[in-house]
Amino acid sequence: MKTKITYVFVFIFLFAFSGYAGVAVSDAARQLIEKQLVEKGLDADQVKRIIYDPRIDLNPDIVIKNLFYSSPKGSGEQPSVMKIDPALIEEGRGFMKENAGLLALVEQRFGASPRIITAILIIESRLGKYPMPYGAVTAYANLAFLLDPEYFKDIQSKYADQYPQINDKDVMARAQRRAKWALDELYHLAHIARDLAIDPLTIRGSFSGALGPAQFIPSTFRAYGIDGDNDGTCNPFNMTDAKLSMGNYLKKSGWSESASIEQKRKAVWHYNRSAVYVNTIMMLYDELQKPSPEPESPERPSY
Repeated sequence: MKTKITYVFVFIFLFAFSGYAGVAVSDAARQLIEKQLVEKGLDADQVKRIIYDPRIDLNPDIVIKNLFYSSPKGSGEQPSVMKIDPALIEEGRGFMKENAGLLALVEQRFGASPRIITAILIIESRLGKYPMPYGAVTAYANLAFLLDPEYFKDIQSKYADQYPQINDKDVMARAQRRAKWALDELYHLAHIARDLAIDPLTIRGSFSGALGPAQFIPSTFRAYGIDGDNDGTCNPFNMTDAKLSMGNYLKKSGWSESASIEQKRKAVWHYNRSAVYVNTIMMLYDELQKPSPEPESPERPSY
């Protein structure tokens, strides 16, 4: 029963937001979200019985990041490729050596080489070392509240000077799509929390709610997640599970080491639908095949 209560807890928290710099969420929006979550299978009475939780923040900055900063950007020198520190590439080579056994298993089962797995991990989480700054529930909840037209109008007013395009029809349409997407991801996130027997409000992720070293969104991980260490659970925060799940996802997306470059690029595109992202992953994929550069010899003193 305790696990079931934890599973439900996440949803009622969505209705506990206080105002943020003049931005507020209407009761109608809360009721709409409640209705849609119930339609996905949640018991309405359980939702209404759960108390409010102060750990969720109403944070319109999350909305702005999702609307305008979700696509990778190239560097000034190479607009089509992200700037990558060479030291991180070298760290990736070391990562492949340290994890050779498990990466070989991924390749054996799914045909995804250590290079492609490592390349994606470098970009997604700096090989699992990048701290995730956002509560995943908070990220998805802020986006879900875009279903409230008044909430979005408040955000438009707050950010119109800095982001005048926020009033464009295509941005408003994107906001609505993002809200519906976030609502669905909250549902899947709660399933993951239930399966792992953890409080969903302790889960950290990106501003888009992506989870773990491979940065899977909840619905994708539930569809492609693999229990890599055979402990009985698929855990997006477990590096072993993440690697096997990446291999599974890449294979289902069409990746094969013997495939053409075009086919490989299409498979990576499914991971992140950005040309800059695909270009960067494929650049790293090539670089990781090269040997480590020889250290520079110190200059001999002249006498």
